[in-house]
Amino acid sequence: MYVFLSYQTNDKAVAGKVRELLERLGIPSFLAHEDIDVSAKWRAEILKKLRKTDIFIPILSQNFYRSVWCQHESGIAAFRKMTIIPLSIDGSVPQGLLSQFQSIKIDPDVPDRRSLFPGLAKHDVSFLIDKIIGIIHKSPNYRQAEANFELILPYLDTATDGQITELLRVSTDNNQVCNAGLCAQKYLPPLLKSHGHLMAPEERKMLEDTLKLYAPSP
Repeated sequence: MYVFLSYQTNDKAVAGKVRELLERLGIPSFLAHEDIDVSAKWRAEILKKLRKTDIFIPILSQNFYRSVWCQHESGIAAFRKMTIIPLSIDGSVPQGLLSQFQSIKIDPDVPDRRSLFPGLAKHDVSFLIDKIIGIIHKSPNYRQAEANFELILPYLDTATDGQITELLRVSTDNNQVCNAGLCAQKYLPPLLKSHGHLMAPEERKMLEDTLKLYAPSP
């Protein structure tokens, strides 16, 4: 998986923040103003990177549509039928060959990784599920555990048995997850019921005992 970030120079700070989000998910990306040597023939380099790109993320703004080269990049991405995830920083909407795609409004100062998830799921939902399970496993407290677990809920129907079993395992391994209110009372019980038989017996017993503490009184 490889991402090409398309943006006008004035929006490079936002593009850099989006790149950081991708890096945290383990996704390499191309940021022209950082990744092209001053001496390189940048147009040829950009075309080379576009040929190897799986996902195209245009940072939409009024600046973007004043850039002829950004529009060229968009045309190439649309023609090659890449996965396209338009992110808008000022309410600008996809135009021209990008008009068939729905944009997502982001905060240019603090972009949220969740804005990337629908597009990443469209490209490779199994990859995204694995990454979210990793995020859940690292939850540092109850509140964050609930918020992280909510990230995976839209994709549970497409998760494999192995992924749901791994989700149960990491939830058992991290006490901040299995003891978080919503996780213990709402999210984990149905998954334990449907996939608990696939867990290691000792882990299943640990999770069952934990969730019993939060079960409603008969």
